[in-house]
Amino acid sequence: MKSFAGVITVVFLVVSVISFGCSKKNPEEPNNAPSTPAVPAGPSTGFIDSSYTFTSSATDPDGDSISIRFCWSNGDTSSWSSFVGSGDTVSMAHSYSQSGTFGIKAQAKDKNAAVSNWSDALQFNIPGAGSGWAKLLGGSGEDVGKWVNATSDGGYIIAGWTTSYGASAADAYLAKADSSGNELWHTIIGGPVDEWIYSACKTSDGGYVLTGTTDSYDPYWGSNDVYLLKADGSGNEVWHKVIRCDPDSSGTEECAYSVKETSDGGYILAGFRNNYDQDTLTQAYLVKTDASGDKLWDKLFGGSGKDWANSVAQTSDGGYIIAGATESFGALLRDVYLIKTDASGNESWHKTFGGAGYDEGRSVCETSDGGYILAGYINSGDIYLIKTDASGNELWSKTFGGTNYETAYSVQQTSDGGYIIAGITDSYGTGVEDVYLVKTDASGNELWSKTFGGADDDEGYFVQQLSNGGYIVVGKTQSPPASGGSDVYLIKTSD
Repeated sequence: MKSFAGVITVVFLVVSVISFGCSKKNPEEPNNAPSTPAVPAGPSTGFIDSSYTFTSSATDPDGDSISIRFCWSNGDTSSWSSFVGSGDTVSMAHSYSQSGTFGIKAQAKDKNAAVSNWSDALQFNIPGAGSGWAKLLGGSGEDVGKWVNATSDGGYIIAGWTTSYGASAADAYLAKADSSGNELWHTIIGGPVDEWIYSACKTSDGGYVLTGTTDSYDPYWGSNDVYLLKADGSGNEVWHKVIRCDPDSSGTEECAYSVKETSDGGYILAGFRNNYDQDTLTQAYLVKTDASGDKLWDKLFGGSGKDWANSVAQTSDGGYIIAGATESFGALLRDVYLIKTDASGNESWHKTFGGAGYDEGRSVCETSDGGYILAGYINSGDIYLIKTDASGNELWSKTFGGTNYETAYSVQQTSDGGYIIAGITDSYGTGVEDVYLVKTDASGNELWSKTFGGADDDEGYFVQQLSNGGYIVVGKTQSPPASGGSDVYLIKTSD
Protein backbone atom coordinates (compact mmCIF):
# COMPACT_ATOMS: atom_id res chain seq x y z
CA MET A 1 0.00 0.00 0.00
CA LYS A 2 2.82 2.33 0.85
CA SER A 3 4.41 1.48 -2.47
CA PHE A 4 1.17 2.23 -4.32
CA ALA A 5 0.88 5.68 -2.68
CA GLY A 6 4.38 6.47 -3.84
CA VAL A 7 3.41 5.71 -7.42
CA ILE A 8 0.39 7.99 -7.10
CA THR A 9 2.61 10.81 -5.86
CA VAL A 10 5.06 10.40 -8.72
CA VAL A 11 2.32 10.39 -11.31
CA PHE A 12 0.83 13.55 -9.80
CA LEU A 13 4.18 15.32 -9.92
CA VAL A 14 4.80 14.35 -13.54
CA VAL A 15 1.35 15.57 -14.56
CA SER A 16 1.89 18.78 -12.64
CA VAL A 17 5.22 19.44 -14.37
CA ILE A 18 3.70 18.81 -17.77
CA SER A 19 0.71 21.01 -17.00
CA PHE A 20 2.68 23.96 -15.68
CA GLY A 21 5.43 23.63 -18.32
CA CYS A 22 2.96 23.95 -21.23
CA SER A 23 2.84 27.41 -22.92
CA LYS A 24 -0.72 26.99 -24.16
CA LYS A 25 -2.98 29.92 -23.26
CA ASN A 26 -5.49 29.30 -20.48
CA PRO A 27 -8.81 28.64 -22.29
CA GLU A 28 -10.50 31.10 -19.98
CA GLU A 29 -8.17 33.97 -21.00
CA PRO A 30 -9.51 36.13 -23.89
CA ASN A 31 -7.60 36.01 -27.22
CA ASN A 32 -6.98 39.42 -28.76
CA ALA A 33 -6.84 39.94 -32.52
CA PRO A 34 -3.64 41.26 -34.11
CA SER A 35 -3.31 44.96 -34.76
CA THR A 36 -4.33 46.38 -38.12
CA PRO A 37 -1.32 45.81 -40.42
CA ALA A 38 0.80 48.63 -41.74
CA VAL A 39 -0.12 50.05 -45.13
CA PRO A 40 1.66 47.76 -47.62
CA ALA A 41 5.02 49.04 -48.82
CA GLY A 42 6.07 48.69 -52.44
CA PRO A 43 6.34 50.54 -55.73
CA SER A 44 3.72 53.13 -56.67
CA THR A 45 3.65 52.32 -60.36
CA GLY A 46 4.42 49.40 -62.63
CA PHE A 47 3.64 47.63 -65.87
CA ILE A 48 1.32 44.90 -67.08
CA ASP A 49 2.59 41.31 -66.57
CA SER A 50 5.58 42.38 -64.48
CA SER A 51 5.98 41.00 -60.96
CA TYR A 52 6.21 43.39 -57.99
CA THR A 53 6.85 42.67 -54.32
CA PHE A 54 4.83 44.23 -51.49
CA THR A 55 5.44 44.00 -47.74
CA SER A 56 3.50 44.57 -44.53
CA SER A 57 3.70 43.74 -40.83
CA ALA A 58 1.45 43.59 -37.78
CA THR A 59 1.83 43.00 -34.05
CA ASP A 60 -0.17 40.73 -31.78
CA PRO A 61 -1.07 42.04 -28.27
CA ASP A 62 -0.76 38.50 -26.87
CA GLY A 63 2.63 37.94 -28.53
CA ASP A 64 1.19 35.24 -30.80
CA SER A 65 2.71 34.44 -34.18
CA ILE A 66 0.85 36.02 -37.08
CA SER A 67 0.07 35.36 -40.72
CA ILE A 68 -0.65 38.04 -43.33
CA ARG A 69 -2.56 38.03 -46.59
CA PHE A 70 -2.94 40.74 -49.24
CA CYS A 71 -5.97 41.93 -51.17
CA TRP A 72 -4.83 43.01 -54.64
CA SER A 73 -8.14 44.84 -55.30
CA ASN A 74 -8.69 43.17 -58.66
CA GLY A 75 -10.88 40.42 -57.26
CA ASP A 76 -7.88 38.43 -56.08
CA THR A 77 -6.83 37.87 -52.47
CA SER A 78 -3.63 36.00 -51.68
CA SER A 79 -3.35 32.92 -49.51
CA TRP A 80 -2.29 33.42 -45.91
CA SER A 81 1.47 33.58 -45.47
CA SER A 82 3.47 31.29 -43.24
CA PHE A 83 3.35 32.31 -39.59
CA VAL A 84 6.02 34.76 -38.47
CA GLY A 85 6.82 36.46 -35.22
CA SER A 86 4.74 39.38 -34.00
CA GLY A 87 6.04 42.51 -35.73
CA ASP A 88 7.99 40.64 -38.41
CA THR A 89 7.63 41.64 -42.06
CA VAL A 90 5.86 39.49 -44.65
CA SER A 91 6.46 39.96 -48.39
CA MET A 92 4.48 38.69 -51.37
CA ALA A 93 4.83 39.19 -55.13
CA HIS A 94 1.98 39.87 -57.54
CA SER A 95 1.51 40.81 -61.18
CA TYR A 96 -1.41 42.46 -62.96
CA SER A 97 -2.74 41.52 -66.38
CA GLN A 98 -4.65 44.77 -66.91
CA SER A 99 -4.12 48.48 -66.44
CA GLY A 100 -5.69 50.54 -63.68
CA THR A 101 -5.16 51.89 -60.20
CA PHE A 102 -5.25 49.21 -57.50
CA GLY A 103 -5.63 49.65 -53.75
CA ILE A 104 -3.47 46.98 -52.10
CA LYS A 105 -4.41 46.11 -48.49
CA ALA A 106 -3.14 43.69 -45.85
CA GLN A 107 -4.89 41.67 -43.13
CA ALA A 108 -3.41 39.66 -40.24
CA LYS A 109 -4.52 36.66 -38.18
CA ASP A 110 -2.95 34.92 -35.19
CA LYS A 111 -2.41 31.25 -34.34
CA ASN A 112 -5.84 31.16 -32.73
CA ALA A 113 -7.54 32.41 -35.92
CA ALA A 114 -8.36 35.87 -34.58
CA VAL A 115 -8.39 38.24 -37.60
CA SER A 116 -7.50 41.94 -37.76
CA ASN A 117 -9.13 44.69 -39.74
CA TRP A 118 -7.86 45.36 -43.27
CA SER A 119 -5.15 48.00 -43.51
CA ASP A 120 -5.42 51.23 -45.43
CA ALA A 121 -4.55 50.82 -49.11
CA LEU A 122 -1.36 51.45 -51.04
CA GLN A 123 -2.34 52.95 -54.41
CA PHE A 124 -0.53 51.11 -57.20
CA ASN A 125 -0.92 52.34 -60.78
CA ILE A 126 -0.54 50.32 -63.99
CA PRO A 127 -0.59 52.64 -67.03
CA GLY A 128 -2.80 51.85 -70.01
CA ALA A 129 -1.79 49.07 -72.34
CA GLY A 130 0.93 50.10 -74.76
CA SER A 131 1.86 53.24 -72.86
CA GLY A 132 4.52 51.79 -70.57
CA TRP A 133 6.58 48.64 -70.11
CA ALA A 134 9.73 47.22 -68.54
CA LYS A 135 12.05 44.77 -70.27
CA LEU A 136 15.12 42.77 -69.26
CA LEU A 137 17.96 42.18 -71.72
CA GLY A 138 21.02 40.00 -71.27
CA GLY A 139 22.33 36.52 -70.71
CA SER A 140 23.57 34.32 -67.89
CA GLY A 141 26.27 36.73 -66.66
CA GLU A 142 26.27 40.38 -65.66
CA ASP A 143 24.70 42.85 -68.11
CA VAL A 144 24.46 46.60 -67.47
CA GLY A 145 22.88 49.38 -69.55
CA LYS A 146 24.56 52.78 -69.20
CA TRP A 147 22.95 54.76 -72.03
CA VAL A 148 19.81 54.64 -74.17
CA ASN A 149 18.52 56.66 -77.11
CA ALA A 150 15.30 56.61 -79.11
CA THR A 151 15.85 55.73 -82.76
CA SER A 152 14.07 57.11 -85.83
CA ASP A 153 12.15 53.84 -86.38
CA GLY A 154 10.51 54.09 -82.95
CA GLY A 155 12.88 51.66 -81.27
CA TYR A 156 15.78 52.12 -78.90
CA ILE A 157 19.54 51.65 -78.89
CA ILE A 158 21.23 50.62 -75.64
CA ALA A 159 24.92 50.71 -74.75
CA GLY A 160 26.71 49.22 -71.76
CA TRP A 161 28.84 46.25 -70.88
CA THR A 162 28.35 42.51 -70.52
CA THR A 163 30.00 39.41 -69.12
CA SER A 164 27.36 37.12 -70.64
CA TYR A 165 28.74 37.09 -74.15
CA GLY A 166 32.10 37.45 -75.88
CA ALA A 167 35.46 35.89 -75.20
CA SER A 168 36.68 38.02 -72.30
CA ALA A 169 35.39 38.77 -68.82
CA ALA A 170 33.72 42.05 -69.85
CA ASP A 171 32.99 43.50 -73.28
CA ALA A 172 31.23 46.46 -74.85
CA TYR A 173 27.54 45.75 -75.41
CA LEU A 174 25.34 47.46 -77.99
CA ALA A 175 21.73 46.35 -78.40
CA LYS A 176 18.77 47.38 -80.56
CA ALA A 177 15.19 47.03 -79.28
CA ASP A 178 11.87 47.58 -81.03
CA SER A 179 9.19 50.01 -79.87
CA SER A 180 8.01 47.51 -77.24
CA GLY A 181 11.50 46.94 -75.85
CA ASN A 182 12.02 43.53 -77.45
CA GLU A 183 15.62 42.90 -78.51
CA LEU A 184 16.19 42.83 -82.27
CA TRP A 185 19.95 42.36 -82.17
CA HIS A 186 23.02 42.89 -80.05
CA THR A 187 26.72 43.12 -80.76
CA ILE A 188 29.67 42.40 -78.49
CA ILE A 189 32.95 44.21 -79.05
CA GLY A 190 36.18 43.91 -77.12
CA GLY A 191 39.70 42.60 -76.79
CA PRO A 192 41.25 39.65 -74.98
CA VAL A 193 40.78 41.05 -71.46
CA ASP A 194 38.20 43.63 -70.25
CA GLU A 195 36.28 46.57 -71.68
CA TRP A 196 33.89 48.50 -69.41
CA ILE A 197 31.50 50.95 -71.10
CA TYR A 198 30.17 53.87 -69.05
CA SER A 199 28.81 56.29 -71.66
CA ALA A 200 27.74 56.55 -75.30
CA CYS A 201 26.14 58.96 -77.73
CA LYS A 202 24.57 58.93 -81.15
CA THR A 203 26.73 60.37 -83.93
CA SER A 204 25.75 62.56 -86.87
CA ASP A 205 26.49 59.77 -89.38
CA GLY A 206 23.85 57.50 -87.83
CA GLY A 207 26.31 55.45 -85.80
CA TYR A 208 27.33 55.43 -82.16
CA VAL A 209 30.39 56.16 -80.09
CA LEU A 210 31.01 54.42 -76.76
CA THR A 211 33.61 55.08 -74.08
CA GLY A 212 34.92 53.64 -70.85
CA THR A 213 38.11 51.83 -69.96
CA THR A 214 40.10 48.86 -71.26
CA ASP A 215 43.01 46.73 -70.13
CA SER A 216 43.12 44.62 -73.29
CA TYR A 217 45.49 46.85 -75.23
CA ASP A 218 47.72 48.43 -72.59
CA PRO A 219 51.46 47.99 -73.22
CA TYR A 220 51.95 47.96 -69.46
CA TRP A 221 50.02 44.94 -68.21
CA GLY A 222 47.40 45.70 -65.58
CA SER A 223 46.98 49.43 -66.25
CA ASN A 224 43.62 50.61 -67.63
CA ASP A 225 43.32 53.14 -70.45
CA VAL A 226 40.50 55.19 -71.94
CA TYR A 227 38.60 53.12 -74.52
CA LEU A 228 36.83 54.90 -77.39
CA LEU A 229 34.77 52.76 -79.75
CA LYS A 230 32.96 53.77 -82.94
CA ALA A 231 30.15 51.58 -84.28
CA ASP A 232 27.91 51.94 -87.30
CA GLY A 233 24.11 51.98 -87.16
CA SER A 234 23.99 48.17 -87.15
CA GLY A 235 26.37 47.89 -84.20
CA ASN A 236 29.43 46.82 -86.20
CA GLU A 237 32.78 48.16 -85.05
CA VAL A 238 34.22 50.87 -87.31
CA TRP A 239 37.30 51.58 -85.17
CA HIS A 240 38.47 51.72 -81.60
CA LYS A 241 41.11 53.86 -79.94
CA VAL A 242 43.09 53.48 -76.75
CA ILE A 243 43.95 56.83 -75.16
CA ARG A 244 46.62 57.49 -72.54
CA CYS A 245 47.54 60.75 -70.89
CA ASP A 246 51.20 59.75 -70.66
CA PRO A 247 51.88 57.20 -73.41
CA ASP A 248 55.37 56.40 -72.17
CA SER A 249 54.53 56.02 -68.49
CA SER A 250 53.77 52.65 -66.90
CA GLY A 251 52.38 54.25 -63.77
CA THR A 252 49.17 55.84 -65.06
CA GLU A 253 45.57 54.76 -65.28
CA GLU A 254 42.86 56.49 -67.31
CA CYS A 255 39.10 56.08 -67.52
CA ALA A 256 36.33 58.00 -69.32
CA TYR A 257 32.86 58.26 -67.76
CA SER A 258 31.26 60.56 -70.37
CA VAL A 259 31.42 61.20 -74.12
CA LYS A 260 29.67 63.63 -76.48
CA GLU A 261 30.02 64.39 -80.18
CA THR A 262 31.26 67.94 -80.75
CA SER A 263 30.25 70.48 -83.37
CA ASP A 264 33.35 69.74 -85.49
CA GLY A 265 32.46 66.04 -85.76
CA GLY A 266 34.99 64.96 -83.16
CA TYR A 267 34.43 63.86 -79.58
CA ILE A 268 34.90 65.19 -76.05
CA LEU A 269 35.52 62.75 -73.19
CA ALA A 270 35.78 63.25 -69.44
CA GLY A 271 36.84 61.01 -66.57
CA PHE A 272 39.95 60.65 -64.44
CA ARG A 273 43.68 60.02 -64.63
CA ASN A 274 45.76 58.40 -61.89
CA ASN A 275 49.51 58.92 -61.94
CA TYR A 276 51.18 56.53 -59.53
CA ASP A 277 54.68 57.59 -60.65
CA GLN A 278 54.07 61.11 -59.36
CA ASP A 279 52.02 59.97 -56.35
CA THR A 280 49.05 61.96 -57.67
CA LEU A 281 46.06 59.83 -56.81
CA THR A 282 43.34 61.20 -59.10
CA GLN A 283 42.80 64.21 -61.37
CA ALA A 284 39.85 65.12 -63.58
CA TYR A 285 40.73 64.26 -67.18
CA LEU A 286 39.38 65.94 -70.35
CA VAL A 287 40.20 64.61 -73.84
CA LYS A 288 39.37 66.04 -77.27
CA THR A 289 39.60 63.84 -80.37
CA ASP A 290 38.97 64.27 -84.06
CA ALA A 291 36.27 62.38 -85.98
CA SER A 292 38.57 59.34 -86.24
CA GLY A 293 39.09 59.18 -82.49
CA ASP A 294 42.69 60.40 -82.57
CA LYS A 295 43.61 62.58 -79.60
CA LEU A 296 44.01 66.28 -80.37
CA TRP A 297 44.66 67.43 -76.80
CA ASP A 298 44.01 66.52 -73.19
CA LYS A 299 43.81 68.47 -69.96
CA LEU A 300 44.02 67.72 -66.24
CA PHE A 301 42.12 69.53 -63.48
CA GLY A 302 42.35 69.40 -59.72
CA GLY A 303 44.65 69.90 -56.77
CA SER A 304 46.50 67.82 -54.21
CA GLY A 305 43.54 65.59 -53.35
CA LYS A 306 41.34 63.29 -55.40
CA ASP A 307 39.37 64.96 -58.20
CA TRP A 308 37.43 63.40 -61.06
CA ALA A 309 34.89 64.13 -63.79
CA ASN A 310 31.67 62.19 -64.34
CA SER A 311 29.93 64.21 -67.07
CA VAL A 312 30.82 66.59 -69.89
CA ALA A 313 28.85 68.60 -72.48
CA GLN A 314 29.79 71.10 -75.14
CA THR A 315 28.40 74.55 -74.41
CA SER A 316 26.85 77.10 -76.75
CA ASP A 317 30.08 79.16 -76.77
CA GLY A 318 32.08 76.20 -78.10
CA GLY A 319 33.67 75.39 -74.74
CA TYR A 320 32.85 72.60 -72.30
CA ILE A 321 31.12 72.15 -68.96
CA ILE A 322 32.29 69.35 -66.65
CA ALA A 323 30.72 67.95 -63.49
CA GLY A 324 32.33 65.63 -60.98
CA ALA A 325 33.77 65.64 -57.48
CA THR A 326 36.69 67.29 -55.71
CA GLU A 327 38.57 66.56 -52.51
CA SER A 328 41.08 69.34 -53.29
CA PHE A 329 38.76 72.35 -53.22
CA GLY A 330 35.58 73.31 -51.43
CA ALA A 331 34.76 73.51 -47.78
CA LEU A 332 34.75 69.98 -46.42
CA LEU A 333 35.29 66.29 -47.19
CA ARG A 334 34.18 66.12 -50.83
CA ASP A 335 32.20 68.61 -52.90
CA VAL A 336 30.46 68.77 -56.25
CA TYR A 337 33.02 70.05 -58.79
CA LEU A 338 31.84 72.19 -61.74
CA ILE A 339 34.45 73.24 -64.31
CA LYS A 340 34.01 75.50 -67.34
CA THR A 341 36.61 75.53 -70.11
CA ASP A 342 37.12 77.29 -73.40
CA ALA A 343 37.14 75.47 -76.75
CA SER A 344 40.77 74.42 -76.20
CA GLY A 345 40.11 72.90 -72.80
CA ASN A 346 41.67 75.72 -70.78
CA GLU A 347 39.87 76.34 -67.49
CA SER A 348 37.73 79.47 -67.43
CA TRP A 349 36.45 78.94 -63.89
CA HIS A 350 35.45 76.27 -61.40
CA LYS A 351 32.86 76.13 -58.63
CA THR A 352 32.18 73.81 -55.72
CA PHE A 353 28.90 72.96 -54.02
CA GLY A 354 27.98 70.77 -51.10
CA GLY A 355 27.22 70.13 -47.47
CA ALA A 356 29.02 68.73 -44.48
CA GLY A 357 29.59 65.23 -45.85
CA TYR A 358 30.47 63.62 -49.16
CA ASP A 359 28.92 65.27 -52.23
CA GLU A 360 29.32 64.48 -55.92
CA GLY A 361 28.06 65.71 -59.28
CA ARG A 362 27.21 62.94 -61.72
CA SER A 363 25.41 64.65 -64.59
CA VAL A 364 25.39 68.13 -66.11
CA CYS A 365 23.88 69.87 -69.11
CA GLU A 366 23.45 73.41 -70.35
CA THR A 367 19.94 74.80 -69.90
CA SER A 368 17.86 76.93 -72.25
CA ASP A 369 18.74 80.12 -70.33
CA GLY A 370 22.48 79.57 -70.81
CA GLY A 371 23.04 78.29 -67.28
CA TYR A 372 23.59 74.74 -66.08
CA ILE A 373 21.72 72.01 -64.26
CA LEU A 374 23.66 69.45 -62.19
CA ALA A 375 22.50 66.30 -60.42
CA GLY A 376 24.26 63.93 -58.05
CA TYR A 377 24.12 63.40 -54.30
CA ILE A 378 24.72 65.39 -51.12
CA ASN A 379 25.87 64.22 -47.70
CA SER A 380 26.11 60.68 -49.04
CA GLY A 381 22.37 60.34 -48.81
CA ASP A 382 20.03 62.52 -50.92
CA ILE A 383 19.68 63.41 -54.58
CA TYR A 384 21.20 66.86 -55.10
CA LEU A 385 19.88 69.11 -57.89
CA ILE A 386 21.68 72.41 -58.52
CA LYS A 387 20.78 75.20 -60.94
CA THR A 388 23.43 77.79 -61.80
CA ASP A 389 23.72 80.81 -64.04
CA ALA A 390 26.12 80.95 -66.99
CA SER A 391 28.99 81.82 -64.63
CA GLY A 392 28.38 78.84 -62.37
CA ASN A 393 26.82 80.80 -59.52
CA GLU A 394 24.15 78.85 -57.69
CA LEU A 395 20.60 80.08 -58.29
CA TRP A 396 18.94 77.35 -56.26
CA SER A 397 19.43 73.78 -55.09
CA LYS A 398 17.02 71.03 -54.08
CA THR A 399 17.33 67.65 -52.40
CA PHE A 400 15.14 64.59 -52.86
CA GLY A 401 14.95 61.39 -50.87
CA GLY A 402 13.98 59.72 -47.65
CA THR A 403 15.69 58.31 -44.60
CA ASN A 404 18.13 56.10 -46.51
CA TYR A 405 20.39 56.49 -49.54
CA GLU A 406 19.50 58.16 -52.85
CA THR A 407 21.66 59.34 -55.73
CA ALA A 408 21.13 60.73 -59.24
CA TYR A 409 23.03 59.48 -62.27
CA SER A 410 21.29 61.44 -65.04
CA VAL A 411 19.47 64.75 -65.47
CA GLN A 412 17.89 66.37 -68.52
CA GLN A 413 15.89 69.51 -69.08
CA THR A 414 12.40 68.64 -70.31
CA SER A 415 10.23 70.29 -72.95
CA ASP A 416 8.18 72.13 -70.29
CA GLY A 417 11.31 73.79 -68.87
CA GLY A 418 11.50 71.46 -65.88
CA TYR A 419 13.86 68.57 -65.24
CA ILE A 420 13.81 64.77 -65.18
CA ILE A 421 16.20 62.88 -62.91
CA ALA A 422 17.06 59.17 -62.93
CA GLY A 423 18.94 57.36 -60.20
CA ILE A 424 18.40 55.00 -57.30
CA THR A 425 16.54 55.01 -54.00
CA ASP A 426 16.98 52.94 -50.87
CA SER A 427 14.18 54.78 -49.03
CA TYR A 428 11.22 54.07 -51.31
CA GLY A 429 10.02 51.21 -53.46
CA THR A 430 10.08 47.52 -52.71
CA GLY A 431 13.65 46.24 -52.95
CA VAL A 432 17.02 46.96 -51.42
CA GLU A 433 17.49 49.62 -54.11
CA ASP A 434 15.02 50.67 -56.79
CA VAL A 435 15.14 52.80 -59.91
CA TYR A 436 14.09 56.32 -58.88
CA LEU A 437 12.58 58.75 -61.39
CA VAL A 438 11.88 62.33 -60.25
CA LYS A 439 10.14 65.07 -62.27
CA THR A 440 10.44 68.71 -61.24
CA ASP A 441 9.21 72.06 -62.47
CA ALA A 442 11.54 74.78 -63.74
CA SER A 443 12.32 75.84 -60.15
CA GLY A 444 13.28 72.34 -59.06
CA ASN A 445 10.11 71.64 -57.09
CA GLU A 446 9.09 67.99 -57.23
CA LEU A 447 5.98 67.31 -59.35
CA TRP A 448 6.09 63.54 -58.98
CA SER A 449 8.40 60.63 -58.37
CA LYS A 450 8.19 56.95 -59.30
CA THR A 451 10.06 53.82 -58.35
CA PHE A 452 10.63 50.70 -60.42
CA GLY A 453 12.08 47.36 -59.41
CA GLY A 454 11.67 44.14 -57.54
CA ALA A 455 12.96 42.49 -54.38
CA ASP A 456 16.69 43.02 -55.05
CA ASP A 457 18.91 45.83 -56.38
CA ASP A 458 17.66 47.89 -59.35
CA GLU A 459 19.41 51.04 -60.59
CA GLY A 460 18.68 53.70 -63.21
CA TYR A 461 21.69 55.22 -64.98
CA PHE A 462 20.30 57.27 -67.86
CA VAL A 463 17.01 58.93 -68.82
CA GLN A 464 15.81 60.56 -72.03
CA GLN A 465 12.52 62.35 -72.68
CA LEU A 466 10.60 60.96 -75.64
CA SER A 467 8.69 62.92 -78.26
CA ASN A 468 5.35 61.78 -76.78
CA GLY A 469 6.22 63.24 -73.39
CA GLY A 470 7.14 59.93 -71.76
CA TYR A 471 10.59 58.77 -70.75
CA ILE A 472 12.96 55.93 -71.54
CA VAL A 473 15.25 54.81 -68.72
CA VAL A 474 18.07 52.28 -68.71
CA GLY A 475 20.08 50.69 -65.93
CA LYS A 476 20.41 47.26 -64.38
CA THR A 477 18.28 44.88 -62.33
CA GLN A 478 19.18 42.02 -60.04
CA SER A 479 15.55 41.29 -59.17
CA PRO A 480 13.87 38.12 -60.45
CA PRO A 481 13.51 37.11 -63.19
CA ALA A 482 16.98 38.57 -63.89
CA SER A 483 19.51 35.87 -64.69
CA GLY A 484 23.15 35.81 -63.67
CA GLY A 485 24.56 38.79 -61.83
CA SER A 486 22.23 41.35 -63.41
CA ASP A 487 20.28 42.15 -66.57
CA VAL A 488 19.92 45.37 -68.52
CA TYR A 489 16.77 47.06 -67.24
CA LEU A 490 14.90 49.05 -69.90
CA ILE A 491 11.85 51.06 -68.77
CA LYS A 492 9.43 53.12 -70.83
CA THR A 493 6.96 55.36 -69.01
CA SER A 494 3.78 56.98 -70.24
CA ASP A 495 4.41 60.38 -68.62
